[in-house]
Amino acid sequence: MAPTGVVVQLGHGRWTIENQGFNETANHWHGDHVYRHHENAILVLWLLTMLACNLFMVFYRRNLKDAVRAAYDTLQIGRMITAELYQSLKIQPRGP
Repeated sequence: MAPTGVVVQLGHGRWTIENQGFNETANHWHGDHVYRHHENAILVLWLLTMLACNLFMVFYRRNLKDAVRAAYDTLQIGRMITAELYQSLKIQPRGP
């Protein structure tokens, strides 16, 4: 049996992880808005959002070099990726 202090510490650690996750998805991934009202659509949208969020966090924490992470936070990197995606969608004018 674990001492009470250890159990409390584990509980608070879990609480922190959950609060950070919900805060991140609500404030930065638009997780607070329901786009569809069908039960399956809500579930699929939520799962895709979580998948995208997790993939992005793995990319940020495991793929980027320490110097880049020190210079840019997740919001800045996310905005850069979004800008690159929008830039790639621009239709280039055709020449004569």
